[in-house]
Amino acid sequence: MPSVKKDTKRKKIKNRLRVGIALGGGSARGIAHIGILKALKDHDIPIYCISGTSAGAIIAAMYAFDVPLDTLTMRVKKLSWYSISELPRSKLGLVSNVAIKKIVEEIIGPVDINKSHCPLAIVATDIETGEKIVFHNGSVALAVQASTCLPGLFTPVEIDGRKLMDGGLAENVPLEPLRKMGAEIVIGVDVAHWPSQKKVDNILDVISNTIDILINHQKIVRENFVDISIEPDLGMYNSSDFKKADEIVSAGYRAALRKIPEIRRLLKKKAPQRKPKGLFVRFLDWLSGE
Repeated sequence: MPSVKKDTKRKKIKNRLRVGIALGGGSARGIAHIGILKALKDHDIPIYCISGTSAGAIIAAMYAFDVPLDTLTMRVKKLSWYSISELPRSKLGLVSNVAIKKIVEEIIGPVDINKSHCPLAIVATDIETGEKIVFHNGSVALAVQASTCLPGLFTPVEIDGRKLMDGGLAENVPLEPLRKMGAEIVIGVDVAHWPSQKKVDNILDVISNTIDILINHQKIVRENFVDISIEPDLGMYNSSDFKKADEIVSAGYRAALRKIPEIRRLLKKKAPQRKPKGLFVRFLDWLSGE
């Protein structure tokens, strides 16, 4: 298995509010998440916990296991619908997306979600009950495969007796898990809001856009859970534009930059007020060099 150099520049910053970020599904448009995470890192906005659905699950998993964002950009350029599709062993789908599981394992290994370097949640949907399934442990590669399993195209991924598919059917921008993981400020990233150009080039785009339409109503519900919403301008890209990764990453970066002042104001507003230290405590701090 090729080794991946970990991103050692991320620092744990004490005495800061816990910021959580939810990365939504959107096929190739999900590449914008890389630019958003890069912008937050460049401007010293620390991420305490992260959740992901579908394309967002891939990026969230990689981030949580410290895969460098530049490395991730290079890898997604090589993706296509055909490279992540294999012949199925089931009549429940046209093809299998087991290749996604293999890619995740190739990059970060056959690891458990709870071994991530920051709290991670991956969302899938039980296609038989409609129930939202949130993974906090178990195989990260298998959870990502389930979360990215487009209905009508890929065969369901069976985990613990459940047939699981794309998490976007249940919660495309997975905000709720962040609150449960302790996030005090929640950032939601929506890359699937309906684009201004509805161009489709193949059946894969048709299926992906169908999902986008179905989940569009979730936006109304999402506004009650999110503190900051980031919606990159991706109207000129379709769900197959993996080769335009650099452009999509840049669009995500620009969208996050526009939100940095708002995020900082919220961090300042919600920051706990410290009580002034007494003389004796300040003297001890001086002795200890703090």
